[in-house]
Amino acid sequence: MSEEIPLFRKYPKLRNIPWVSVIKSPTPIHKMEEICKELNHKEIWVKRDDLTDDIYGGNKPRKYEFVFADIMKKNKKKILTQGGIGTNHGLATTVHAKKFGLETHLFLVKQKLSQHVRENLLCHHYFGARLNLMKSNFRRKLAIKTRLFFDKNAYFVTTGASSPLGTLGFVNAAFELKEQIDAKLIPEPDKLFVAVGSLATCAGLVLGLELAEVKTQVIGIGVTDPTWSSKKAILDLAVKALELMRTEDSSIPDVSDVIGERLIVDHGYFGGQYGVPTEEAIEAIEIAKKDELKLEYVYTGKTLSGLIDYIRKNKLQKDEIVVFWNSKSSADLTSVTKEVNYQDLPRTFHKFFNGSVK
Repeated sequence: MSEEIPLFRKYPKLRNIPWVSVIKSPTPIHKMEEICKELNHKEIWVKRDDLTDDIYGGNKPRKYEFVFADIMKKNKKKILTQGGIGTNHGLATTVHAKKFGLETHLFLVKQKLSQHVRENLLCHHYFGARLNLMKSNFRRKLAIKTRLFFDKNAYFVTTGASSPLGTLGFVNAAFELKEQIDAKLIPEPDKLFVAVGSLATCAGLVLGLELAEVKTQVIGIGVTDPTWSSKKAILDLAVKALELMRTEDSSIPDVSDVIGERLIVDHGYFGGQYGVPTEEAIEAIEIAKKDELKLEYVYTGKTLSGLIDYIRKNKLQKDEIVVFWNSKSSADLTSVTKEVNYQDLPRTFHKFFNGSVK
């Protein structure tokens, strides 16, 4: 399936890359009036990727537009992917794969328990994921390789769908932003703050903004281990995505040597452990509520806390136009979790519902 998405309008030859419509786009962009008052900063905007889908939005469905198209082109029927037991990526994959008649198999390992983790586990089951609890990352990797070898209908989707192909979803997002700038829906931003988790969101934006000739500098706030989410890793993925694009259209500029100049990666708001809230993230979540945004402490709360801290410490000029890229799904799945009894899950998962959690 092909249509005039911003990336294809810019580079028509890229229509040869399979693509399928998954999200509602363009996502809105608007000024955060209350946080502007709170921080005494004139121009703070939010890109509402929390609204990419009514059932489960956020950043991940953008990547699926290219990844799912590749799955269907190859006539695969089953998606194998991985994460912790409360994986947002696994849930997003399951929800959106179901729309295309694809079966999702999740290979999961234990993680720190929270109410959110339990709710995601219930949602995994509700939306039809096949759940597999693995004792270690090694066993998980072995199980996936074995399944791929024996099941020719299976297709592996990497964590966060952060492959070069998935990265194209955010190259397209950068061109979407460019079109919103051209339509005068937002002034051209000076800085853009985005979470750095599995890399493709940040990598795609950095590459896309360079190709779109938008001046915006990207500040990636690391929310995972710095050894995983380094600047080098982001740029390596961006270059692979660029190479993929240039195989279809050699006229696309080779910007691999310059994209690093527009990227800053800051792990100062990580807090030392994935998924554990920081005081600053909790404060940022409360501030965001004034602009009717619902954030969480793993990704978006820490990212916004970075933006807030940059302003408070005068790391940004007073007149700089700043964008916060909201990558969290804002869909409310409370009604879904109420319909599922944890005892309907495979027995190996029942233990995660014992005792109280926050």
